[in-house]
Amino acid sequence: VLSDVESPEIKECETIIIDTGGSFVSYLQDWAMRDNPAVNRQKNGAISLKGFGAVKQEFQRFTNYVRDVMNKNVIYVFHSDEQKDKDGNPQQRLLCEGAARNIVWQPCDFGGYVQMIGTTRVVTFTPTQEFFAKGCYGIEGQFTVPTVGPADKNDFLTNLFEKARANIAAEAEEFAPVKEQYDKAMSDARAIIDAITTADETTAAVESIPKLDHALTSKKEASALLAAKATELGFAFDKKTKKYQEAQG
Repeated sequence: VLSDVESPEIKECETIIIDTGGSFVSYLQDWAMRDNPAVNRQKNGAISLKGFGAVKQEFQRFTNYVRDVMNKNVIYVFHSDEQKDKDGNPQQRLLCEGAARNIVWQPCDFGGYVQMIGTTRVVTFTPTQEFFAKGCYGIEGQFTVPTVGPADKNDFLTNLFEKARANIAAEAEEFAPVKEQYDKAMSDARAIIDAITTADETTAAVESIPKLDHALTSKKEASALLAAKATELGFAFDKKTKKYQEAQG
């Protein structure tokens, strides 16, 4: 698989489809046991708990590589299996071996459950009691999957991806001024913290850093950086005097 994704044919593609994701995970289990049999394989020939961990890590690494490094769309197709929840209600779960069925959602931006409602095929990106789903970037709720005839354009997923990208771009544009403010606050805070050499300077930073023009999580992050710098220099905060002092040995 790793060889295939580097082939000229794949590099020309915009989208890679793994069908099925369950089979891919099964192949990853075989790979994990052959790659490190002493750790990933039990004596009876089954995959070990650490082997499952290796599978989950490689699934994420592979997905992130194809999506972020190769800059391609990645689609995983899974079958589902009906199971019972703790209350006995039927639930559709990904048909996938082991705990890997839980990790596959993490690197995915959105995931939908496809079903027939009457004579109409729909995909739902909002979770229900019956099945799990994942909506993001404005892709949520239920979409009708069109029936494609000989003369119809098969662009349902293309339009879905374009909608998500348009929402990401709009959000980034709206977010840009706040992000600029955040970056400036963090830059100013780091300059103050990097210049600290004494306990008095650390105390002064406690007062000056909150007065910066903060945005998003900059105030919390800057406070954490200051605390880390104080610890690094061996300073302790005295609650009575409300000042930093040399830590007592």
